[in-house]
Parts: sequence; structure tokens; C-alpha cells
Amino acid sequence: MADVSQIDPILAKLNECYSGTPLQREKLELWSLLRDIAASLARGDVAELEVRALVAELAEGVAGQLAAHGKALSPERLADELLGAVKDAAARAAAERVAAVREKLRRAGERAREKKERLSVL
Repeated sequence: MADVSQIDPILAKLNECYSGTPLQREKLELWSLLRDIAASLARGDVAELEVRALVAELAEGVAGQLAAHGKALSPERLADELLGAVKDAAARAAAERVAAVREKLRRAGERAREKKERLSVL
């Protein structure tokens, strides 16, 4: 079975941070937010500087939540780790988009060749 970090780096980091706490709903909400941020970064809708600020703000709140449940993480360290996971997810999303575009182009080229072959027979 594949390691979670290979499938979703954001979820892997959150699983690590939230392990041993009852904050599953909060973890899933944060996962959803961070995935949306990663997707926006991959599309180029937001700059890395904006992402850095958003993640730092989220990390501040998360560090407080985790501290209340006995998990002491500095907001700065948490922000750095979450930012790394968001960047990894964004890079994967961008690579998947490029692969999808290449596949569409390949299929379009095949259809064009088939159409040309059919026309040359007539």
C-alpha cells in the first residue's frame, strides 16, 4: 500500500500534526482549505507570497488548537511544514494538468490522423 505522503502530502502532514487529538473535523476542514490553496497556487491564481501569508495565519490558529490538546508546535515551524506540503501538492496538481493537456493533444492528433486517412480513401 502506498504511503499517504506519496498520495497527498497535505493530508500526511496533517495526520502527523493531529495524531492523538480528537480534532478530526478541524483537520478535515484545514485539509480542504489547504488543498484549495494548493490548487489555486498550481493554477497561478495566487502568488507564493500570498500563500505563505495565508498558511502562516492558519498555522497560528492550528498551533493554538493543538497546544490545547497537548501537542506543542511552534506556529513558525508548523507554517513552514504546511507550506512545504502545499507546494508539493501544487506541483503535483500542475504536473497532472500538464499530463491531461498532453493526453488531450495526443487524442486530438490521433483523431486528425484518422480523419485524414478516411478522407484520403475517398
